[in-house]
Amino acid sequence: MDLPKGFHDEVNEAKENTHSAKDTIKSKVSTSPLKPGGASFKTNVLTQANSSKLIYKPSIGAAIFSFIFFAVGFGVLFFALFPLFKTNIEIVSINWFLILFGLLFSSAGGFMFYKFYKPRVFDKQQGIYYTTYKFNLHQSRKQQSDDYLPLKSIVAIQIIGEHIQSDDSSYKSFELNLVLDDASRKNVVDHGNLKTIIRDAEVLSTFLNVPIWHAGSIND
Repeated sequence: MDLPKGFHDEVNEAKENTHSAKDTIKSKVSTSPLKPGGASFKTNVLTQANSSKLIYKPSIGAAIFSFIFFAVGFGVLFFALFPLFKTNIEIVSINWFLILFGLLFSSAGGFMFYKFYKPRVFDKQQGIYYTTYKFNLHQSRKQQSDDYLPLKSIVAIQIIGEHIQSDDSSYKSFELNLVLDDASRKNVVDHGNLKTIIRDAEVLSTFLNVPIWHAGSIND
């Protein structure tokens, strides 16, 4: 079957326009860390639920780290409040510092559980990337929001390295960001395991059929 005259020229022109548009977007995309900071250990693991869905789940290290904070805080809180169960104890004898300490640690542990376990799902069947505990199909098909992102709006995967230094420690953390068609970005994960970040980027690049843009490392 003969193709229409000029067909190949139209295909090549379309490819050139696509590359030109992506080059324009790339020149506008920031190469600074989207979320300064980050964990020194691997926080999430990319898994394939099926042929049309990729899901980020918390790593064992993230689960243990969160549990330690929560368990220590809850233990201290229980120890501080235990005297209240005695019939002859006075309120003034309660150790309020331990109560505050326990509340802070248990709250921090609870927040980390919420953050690390929050779903990050790439769903080709629905055509969206979502980050919410309560998936709403009707809401996902509305305009782009913080929790729902159309897969077609993703034009590239961006990797950025960042050197984090404090009084007590120094380490590198790496962001994996989604680059959108308006040159904005959305962070997916941010942790210190570069091999995992690169492997995840390659998997997502193949899954979404988009390129990987390395933005280099930023030293603070």
